[in-house]
Amino acid sequence: MQEKIQILIDLLEINKAQATDIVGRYLKNAKDIHSFLDFYFETLEKENIIGTTYEKLRMVCKKAEIEFKKRFEDKEIFLEWLCNKYKNQACFRLHEGDFEYSYFASCGNGKKIKIKQKSIDILVCVNAFKQISYKNGEPLENNEFKEALLEFIFKNQDRIGKNLNIPLSVKKIEKVLSLEEKREIEKIEETKLFNENKDRFEIFIKSKKALKKIS
Repeated sequence: MQEKIQILIDLLEINKAQATDIVGRYLKNAKDIHSFLDFYFETLEKENIIGTTYEKLRMVCKKAEIEFKKRFEDKEIFLEWLCNKYKNQACFRLHEGDFEYSYFASCGNGKKIKIKQKSIDILVCVNAFKQISYKNGEPLENNEFKEALLEFIFKNQDRIGKNLNIPLSVKKIEKVLSLEEKREIEKIEETKLFNENKDRFEIFIKSKKALKKIS
C-alpha cells in the first residue's frame, strides 16, 4: 500500500494525504498500479474532466471501479455503462440460438399458451437516446426477448465490442416480431391465398360455362 501511495505522489504530484485517501478508497486491492495509471491518462485524453489532479483522480477512480468491477456485479450499473460507452453505435453481435426464452400468449377463450423461441441473428446497438436498439435505431420493446438478451449480454461481457463487422446470415430476421405482428402477417398471407384461389375458381367456372355453350 505504501508503494502505491509513493507512486501516486511521485507521478501525479499530489500530497500524501490525498494519495493515501485514493489508495485506501479505490486502489487497495489493485494488483497493478501502473495499469490503472495507463487507464487514468487515457481517460483524461478522451474526456473533458475538470478539476485539480486529486479531483480528476477521484473521478477516474470511480469510472475505473465501474469499468473493471461493478459492471460485472450489478445489472443496472452494467446497463448504464453499456449505454454510455456505446451510444449511437453497435455493441454486441448476437447469433441465432445463443439463448432460448419463452413467453405466454393468448390463444382465445381466455386461455394462454407458453411459446418457446430461440435468439435471432442480429447486431445489438445503442441508439442516440441511449436505448438498446436494432441496427436501424429502433428500440427493442420491453418484453421477454429484451430481458433475456440483456441477461445474456450481462453474462457474456467478454463478447461486447467484438465481431461487429461480420455480415449477418442471409436468413436473418431484422427484428423480433410480437404475436400480434405475426398474426397480422398470417392474415395478409391468408387473404392473398384466398384471392388467388378465388381467381382460379372463377376462371374454372367460366371455362365450364364456355364448354357447355360450345357443346
